[in-house]
Amino acid sequence: MTFSHSFFLSLGLALTASAAPTTRAACPQPYDMPLIRDPSYGYLGNISVGTPPQSLTVFTDWTWTSQYVVSTTCAGNTTNTAACLSPQQQIFNQSKSSTYKNESSLYPSESWFPNEFFPAPFMVDYGSDVQTIGPVSSRVVIQTSNVETGLFTQLALPFGGILGLMPPAKGENASDESPFYQQWLSKQWPAPYTAFSFCPNPACPPGADAIHTFGGYSSSLAKKGLSWYPIVAVPEVNDIDFAFSPGVYSYWSIGLQNIFIGNERQSLNVTAQTVGDGVPAAIFDHASKGRGLPLSQNAYQRLVKSVGAQAIPSTSAVLTPYPPNNGPQSFYSVDCAKTSSLPVVSYQFSGSSKLWKVQPADYVLNIQGTCVLNVRTVGSGDYLLGNFGETFLKGKYIVFDFQKGRVGLAEV
Repeated sequence: MTFSHSFFLSLGLALTASAAPTTRAACPQPYDMPLIRDPSYGYLGNISVGTPPQSLTVFTDWTWTSQYVVSTTCAGNTTNTAACLSPQQQIFNQSKSSTYKNESSLYPSESWFPNEFFPAPFMVDYGSDVQTIGPVSSRVVIQTSNVETGLFTQLALPFGGILGLMPPAKGENASDESPFYQQWLSKQWPAPYTAFSFCPNPACPPGADAIHTFGGYSSSLAKKGLSWYPIVAVPEVNDIDFAFSPGVYSYWSIGLQNIFIGNERQSLNVTAQTVGDGVPAAIFDHASKGRGLPLSQNAYQRLVKSVGAQAIPSTSAVLTPYPPNNGPQSFYSVDCAKTSSLPVVSYQFSGSSKLWKVQPADYVLNIQGTCVLNVRTVGSGDYLLGNFGETFLKGKYIVFDFQKGRVGLAEV
């Protein structure tokens, strides 16, 4: 699925450059970026990069570090783009930006393989340019693609960049920092927060699926009160969840203390080698890996047994072209008429006694008349390092604090 620039303009996503303020007092108000849900990747919005501004559809990614742009570079050659990319691929043409600067002397090129994006090495060079997010325009360090020959000549990605929104890691430099965080450090935004909420809500224009707020959060959406949780380290993540080599470790991850299916407390294996309180843990990810109710394998089987669910053959039309989520587990169906009687699943995060509930209507999907348990497992046995995204966040508001390294949750 691809989205044209004009499509995003129709949702009010047109971006205009503005003079960069120099003090927090002069900062613009927080900006609500409307997002469209792509079935393969996640949520897409719009920014611009360069001078004059080149508009880009971007995949907003809480689990990537920087601002990645699909550039003209093909196997190290900036003038042979057609050998790597489809003619329909949206790109950032660095040669057409008067403010683009090659930063390879400061930040050497990098490559990840395996990775979560491409079936080939994910190679980037580093540069800097003016990036515009809503009312804010300022110079940031960006990653420019260096794609292998023939990789995307037959298929265009539905975006021209990845807007990385990972929390800043200690000891890292601008090459590993979110463009939002770079802009906040240079006093372009009024507050170090971004936030996410599903539509409908008062900030949503017609047709938008979600809103990502930059530079603050909505007091009306958080009116029931935010519960704050500090980020914890999860070094195991590159072994059992996200496939990156070299590893990527700075996630919006918080400690997971308890899971309940109905009133039954589920076992959580904490015997693995840990750092701090990081295992078990919840990693917030609203992209494809964040789809599905996060459960351990054992908890999933207890849920299946308790509700009398039936296995769905892997060849079933219900699971094509897109299964409910991309986890490794099998899928099960339940009687649609009994959905409301299924148990509520609750999560307790480290540092608070509050239980965050997921209703059965939110973890059961009706696909062509078949009601499917939309559960995603990571790990084995009672072990859980879960991706908390679309399914968990229904009816909730999430806020990310880039300055203090913490996650805020509120019931909507």
